[in-house]
Amino acid sequence: KSLTEKETGWDRLKKMFEVDEFGNVSREVNSILQVGVFSLFIGGVYGGVINSRSAYLEFMQNNEATSFKSHLDAKQKLQDKVTISFGKGAFKWGWRLTLFCTSFVGISTAIQTYRGKYGIREYVIAGGMTGAMYKFNMGPRGWIIGGGLGSVLGLICGGTTIGLLKLTGISMEEARYWQYYLKHSRDEYFRKGMADYLQKEDFAVIKLHDDEIGEAGKDISNLDRNVNSADKK
Repeated sequence: KSLTEKETGWDRLKKMFEVDEFGNVSREVNSILQVGVFSLFIGGVYGGVINSRSAYLEFMQNNEATSFKSHLDAKQKLQDKVTISFGKGAFKWGWRLTLFCTSFVGISTAIQTYRGKYGIREYVIAGGMTGAMYKFNMGPRGWIIGGGLGSVLGLICGGTTIGLLKLTGISMEEARYWQYYLKHSRDEYFRKGMADYLQKEDFAVIKLHDDEIGEAGKDISNLDRNVNSADKK
């Protein structure tokens, strides 16, 4: 048997959380992290916009007859209320959506890695577990309702994902590879750009040193010799 065939589910799961010699995480963990960042952004924007809009309407309704010092004072109070509400909404929706999406993708990816193949059942199980955890504080009734809704959501998500993969003719492993490849290429481009920038900065510092102090390797004795040579001429 080949080394891949001898691998157990736990071996694959352990390898999923290992870091290579360059400090890079696996493709599976990279996908989970990207989902977490994206869901945090979407949840933050959505929650912030919803909350700030409600705060704006509430302020306009509750302060129709309120007397302010000036028009600028009214605008300042409105802006403060909207900004604070945006922050509260972004925090409220951001962490919740991130927790749900990251848990869902993390559990489904872990099951797929353990099994060594992918299908709809991983999404259904992950959706059920995530939904139950999300409603954990509501007791057994909440677990059942949350798990049921999560399983339905997982079924829809899994069916859509599998359908798109079959439609495009690529596997989940290939999709994760290209996702990881694009991230690696982007990071490499950024590192190269930063290296070029630092090289230019180093050149500018060396040039400034040469202009103000003198070229490297020249000291006072060298300067005296140059002055004496000039005087003799």
